[in-house]
Amino acid sequence: MEEHIPDTVREEEEAEVEEEKTPWPDLLPELLDLVSLHLSAPDFSSFRRVCTSWRSITNPVLRLLPPSADFFRRGTPILATVHDDFCSFFDPIHNAALRADFPELAGTRLRVAGAGDWLLLTRGKQGVFFFNVSERVTVPLPDLDMFAIDVVCFSGPPDTPGCTVIAATHSLREIYSLRRGEAAWTYHEFEHKRSYAANCAPVMLGDRCYMLRSRGDTVGFDYKEWEDLGDDDCYYHDMYADRPEPLRKWRRGRIDQCFLAEDGGELLAVFLGYDETRVSVFGLDVGAKTWRKVDRLENKMMFISQGSCLVVDAVVRGTGNKIYLPKSRGGHGMFYSFATNKFHTFLDDLPRKRSEFIKEVKPSCAWIQVPAGARNIKPFTW
Repeated sequence: MEEHIPDTVREEEEAEVEEEKTPWPDLLPELLDLVSLHLSAPDFSSFRRVCTSWRSITNPVLRLLPPSADFFRRGTPILATVHDDFCSFFDPIHNAALRADFPELAGTRLRVAGAGDWLLLTRGKQGVFFFNVSERVTVPLPDLDMFAIDVVCFSGPPDTPGCTVIAATHSLREIYSLRRGEAAWTYHEFEHKRSYAANCAPVMLGDRCYMLRSRGDTVGFDYKEWEDLGDDDCYYHDMYADRPEPLRKWRRGRIDQCFLAEDGGELLAVFLGYDETRVSVFGLDVGAKTWRKVDRLENKMMFISQGSCLVVDAVVRGTGNKIYLPKSRGGHGMFYSFATNKFHTFLDDLPRKRSEFIKEVKPSCAWIQVPAGARNIKPFTW
């Protein structure tokens, strides 16, 4: 039987509860900071808008985390940057960063990332090797004169049979290939009209490699059939797609930066123009060799950098339909929103002038994404 409580007593208890409630603006800053540590970047932005005082009380600083393997298990892409004597990792979705000392990477240059969290780096003029970030496994490759090499890619995890590495000069006249188990690089020289590669990582799909060129056109080739080429063959590619129609109206040299990504078997090319405040994205049907304009990513996120580009599903509310840049502002990741056609962080809008935030992008960085499943990668011989 429900206990009868006189109305006067109930009213007194409710009044006491009301008196005990602390107004939102009066919550302790320490408590607010503790709560903010567990919020994603977009939720953190909403958190600061609850009331005016929270915007000044909550300190929107980048969270520097202690070295921990859990940092790499978040599932969202992480920007890896190789510095002179350490590596930094930045998660723009959770607004968290980690600094790690990897002595084995001292004096190296990050060339490309792929197959989850594998990095391909060079040291000096000829040293080439793979490095797995989460397992800290180093795999040396045969030496190669990397002085003139501008673009590099690899087909899959280095510890799997058939993994192939492609390295090319900026003019694409000299291309090197190396397959798992081979002791030396295979050199291919092609005599063709000079066509410069874009400063972004190529994309490898199956047995084919696709390269975006600086004018916006794309070439593709089957790298497993190169051994059948005769001496009189002068072209390295068997697929060519001219640049998208809208780019043909751009003045020569107007393309500032461009990137190539893959999404479900479709190639996505991203173009940043010197005078453009918008980002131009096109999808390429490699079979029909035709482009389509991409105006939205729906619930997907794209991460671009010179070392790698990724397209993944958005798992955190408010993070989809955006292109994330390899750069931060005030400790917060920068992105381009298809919804607004503007550049932002999750805390503020960015000025329309591109040069302030597009420039100074460090080349020795790439996006990685650690596979969700448990792994036990042991050192192995290429």
